[in-house]
Amino acid sequence: MKNLELFTFDVRFQFRHGFYAAYALVSVIYIGLLLLVPASYVEQTSVLIIFTDPSVLGFFFVGGLVLLEKDQSIFNTLFVSPIRIHDYLISKVLSLTLLAMVSSSIIFFVVHQHHVDYLPFLIAVMFCSIFFTLLGILLAARVDSVNMFLYTSPLIVIVFYLPLLSFFNITDSVLFYLLPTQAVLVLLEGALDNLTVQDYIYAIAVFMPWLSFSYVLSYHSFQRFLRTKCFS
Repeated sequence: MKNLELFTFDVRFQFRHGFYAAYALVSVIYIGLLLLVPASYVEQTSVLIIFTDPSVLGFFFVGGLVLLEKDQSIFNTLFVSPIRIHDYLISKVLSLTLLAMVSSSIIFFVVHQHHVDYLPFLIAVMFCSIFFTLLGILLAARVDSVNMFLYTSPLIVIVFYLPLLSFFNITDSVLFYLLPTQAVLVLLEGALDNLTVQDYIYAIAVFMPWLSFSYVLSYHSFQRFLRTKCFS
């Protein structure tokens, strides 16, 4: 019940502060763009848009939220309540993942309608959003300001965008397949084509260690962040 209340509070906060309105506008712009793209490029362009924007929105939003809440001294009162760090992190990750899935689904549904396998599509968006939101928390816990967050974020994000080199047929490497973002691309492309059981197994086998590792790392970084920057 406590987790549900926190999740509901975060969704309402994001709604009141225009997160949903902003991504409604972004989704409309992307849909308009995709309707203008030549038919032969629509699938690739739509996968690229989902991969680089709605699926990773949690990375940037959560960075701003964590640093804003620190500046407003919200943690000083929040964490003297029964709320645990696990509750806080899970609520932030799931609430922003909900926004990512809603925005991505609307774009794909309007553009591709029924020509999409929504199971791998939603798995891809969910995994990608959870992973990047955790990365955002990890980075936000290690910087002092939103500006520093924005300056340093490309150094992290660019590593996980390397599979785009294979996506655009620029170069390929077996190392790309060790990155969770390669698994995301496999699922997103497969949602518009066909996926084998091996593709699902590969995606889950790659994602589970990355999600576990990023969660543990984010948890300990956030715990240290509270101890050294909020309660010191």
